[in-house]
Order: sequence, then structure tokens, then C-alpha cells
Amino acid sequence: MDRENGTGRGTGVVRVVLTADNHLSAYIPRLSPTKLAERRRRLGMAFKQTVDAAIERRADLFIQAGDLFDSVDPRNRERDFVAEQLRRLQNAGVRPFGVSGNHDTPRQKTEQGGFAPQSIYDRLSGMYFFGSSDVITPIMVEVAGMGIALAGLSYHPHVPPGGDPLDHVQVIDPDGVLSRAHLGILILHTAIEGHAFPGTMEIFARRNSLLKLDGFRVVLAGHIHAYDHFSIADKQIVVCGATELMEFGQDEDKIGFVYLELTRDGLQHAEHIPIKPQPRHTVLLRTTELWPRDASNGKVSSQNLSEGEERASPIQEFPELSVTERIWQQVEPSCTEDALVRLTLEGPLAREQYHELDLRAIWLQGQQRAFSFEVDENRLFLTNDLYQENIERGDRIAPREMVEAVALEWMELAEAPAERLLLSKMRQRVLDRYDELSGREAGR
Repeated sequence: MDRENGTGRGTGVVRVVLTADNHLSAYIPRLSPTKLAERRRRLGMAFKQTVDAAIERRADLFIQAGDLFDSVDPRNRERDFVAEQLRRLQNAGVRPFGVSGNHDTPRQKTEQGGFAPQSIYDRLSGMYFFGSSDVITPIMVEVAGMGIALAGLSYHPHVPPGGDPLDHVQVIDPDGVLSRAHLGILILHTAIEGHAFPGTMEIFARRNSLLKLDGFRVVLAGHIHAYDHFSIADKQIVVCGATELMEFGQDEDKIGFVYLELTRDGLQHAEHIPIKPQPRHTVLLRTTELWPRDASNGKVSSQNLSEGEERASPIQEFPELSVTERIWQQVEPSCTEDALVRLTLEGPLAREQYHELDLRAIWLQGQQRAFSFEVDENRLFLTNDLYQENIERGDRIAPREMVEAVALEWMELAEAPAERLLLSKMRQRVLDRYDELSGREAGR
């Protein structure tokens, strides 16, 4: 469709492609050089899809809301790749704008001279880069018969956990761009209050801080890896999500980028365009399933299982196989050549059971069959016969309770008062530290 005759320039409708969290040039140490190159290629092709869509849909603006790169010093290959994509956009009449995120913003001046990798494209007029983390300076963008006040704020590396990156930010607008524009758009790389990762380790823009930014009716945000669209008073907030699955447990339906249409009245249309990601699978196995207490003749008795456990447990019959082989039976279907797979083992484990496990053999098999394979043992905890009678089938003893029980046992066995006092202090410090760490993990 012709820009002048359809939506686009001269019609009062501005078309925008929004992307973020592309994480180009990511380094994953557990991958072989060949698989790492393939993973990086997939990340690049996902970003290319956003550029292809901007060109095909005759977008006016292309906005990258941070974490274009996975680090402040990406490889030259990815730098060159991005330069080529920006050239394609400019040749098609699409204007690129961007900010840096928590991955590609230097933490201090001594890191890459304090320059984000995007700054080189700004110097060469390949994209307009809003590099400041402290000052919002809107620029006027004339497009589709409209004046757009466009501004961006790069990630601030020194905001403390739980802090607001908009605290103490100044809006400097000496030319009155916001007052003259038909619409104001702000680009951020941060979580938004009420739509952030829970926990104290996350920084997020508070709703009240956003409401104080008069003149910006549309906020386009990166950082959270899942698509979202909501409003805060008169402001429309669009979180575009990542272009690839970057963690286990993410919803792959929210991976992709966003196509927007805006008029003088604000955001009129937001369309999430999904990208098919590289598959990730988590296989969760409980020790109470692998070593059922009432097993006999190769079968598991279900009379003591709760209804929920019977649904959750995939292991109902045990042929004459080792526990390692039984685990592999459950893992193998997920281990396709392009899948990233995580095996998570959970529950109480006696010492003799721990010695039955050959996790290295499972890991080697997984590495041979899957694109990537890892074993997560963080939810396993050792027990002993003293507490075995307290372990009910399917019930997981909390690690905190186990730590406390072991500490109390040691205190009872201690003969000297000084030793008991030392153990008491150690117990309290360990529990306090556990509470701190468990709170942080819950917030990821």
C-alpha cells in the first residue's frame, strides 16, 4: 500500500514496529562452539523478523526498547549484522530509534568508556539513540501529518533494588516540543509497577511516577520478556516482550514483537506478532515418585497417594530398571535436537538413594540428544533414618525446617555450653541467610 494513500505518511496514522530484548551475541557457556553459533543465529533471525515486518508493513518508525545486545561488548559479527538491518530500514524509509537496557548499558565509565554499543549507530546516523539515564529530552518527529514528541530513557545501572528509575529524572524541553506535539511517546527499559517480576531485586517504574510525566500518552517498554498492554489513567502502556525464549518457564505465546497504529487521539491499534521460539522443556521429577515406599513387584501402590499426586506423577510402573534408567525414560521424549531441556529433581533423598543416582550419565545422554541439557539439583535435600518416619508420601519437607532440625540435633549432642551457644548463633545466621535468599529466588 502506498504510504501517501493508505495509512502512514500524510494520513494522520503513524505505524510503528516495537521490539526489545533481542539479546544478540548472547554467550551461553554450557553450549559447544557449534551450538552457540546456532543459538546466536536464531537470536539474529528473530530480530530480522522484526525488521522484515517493519518493511513489509511500511512502518514509519522502528523502536528498539533496550537489550538489543546481551552485553556491552557484543561481537563484531552482531554489530555488523545490526548495521545491515538498520541500513535496510533506512532504505525503506523507516526511521529507527532506541534505548539501551540492563544488559547493554555500561555500569560505569571505565566499562567500554561508558558508551553503549548502540551509540556508534547514532554517531553514524543509523538510528537515533536516547543514551541518557537521567534526563528526558523529547525530539520532534514529523510523520504522517503529525508532530510526535518522542523521548527515551536508557536503563539506569545505579538504581537500587526496589527503586524507581524515574525518581529524580528531569524532563528538559527548552523548545517546548511536548506542548507543540500532537502526541507524546516515551521509550523505557524497565518493569512497570503491578507488571514487574515480584521480589525486592527488581527495579520498576511506579504508577505515580508515570502519571507525573505530562505530555506522554503512550509508553513503550522493554525488559519484561512477555507481551502486555494495559493503561494507567490516560496513558497506554505497551510491553513488547522478548523475541526469543531466554529462560525456562516462560510463556512462548508471549514471545515476539508489536505492531502499533497511532493517531492524534493516541494508540488506536496494538497487535502482538508472535515469533516461534526455540523450544524449552522442563521435566520435573519427585524423589517420592522415583523411590515409592510401597513399591513391590515393579509396581507403585497408589492407595496412599493423594488425588493430585496421581495426576502429577507420570511414573506408575517400574520395570527392572535402575533409577537412572527410569529417570531417562521420563526425560528422553523431551530431548529433541533443537530443544533446550532442564531436568529438575525435587524432594527428600537418603544417602543410599543419592549414591544410586548417576546424574553424569543422564547429563551425557541429554547432551547427546538435546540441543542443550542441564540438571537442576537445587530442590533435592538429604535426609536420614532419624527423620524418615516423618516423611509422608508426596509431601516435601521444607529445606528451612530441615536445616533447623539438623541444627537442633547438633545442639542437643553438644556437651559444652560454649559449643551450644556457637551452634545456636550459627543456626540463626544460616536461617536468616536462607530467608533472604529464598525471598530473592521467589522474585525472579
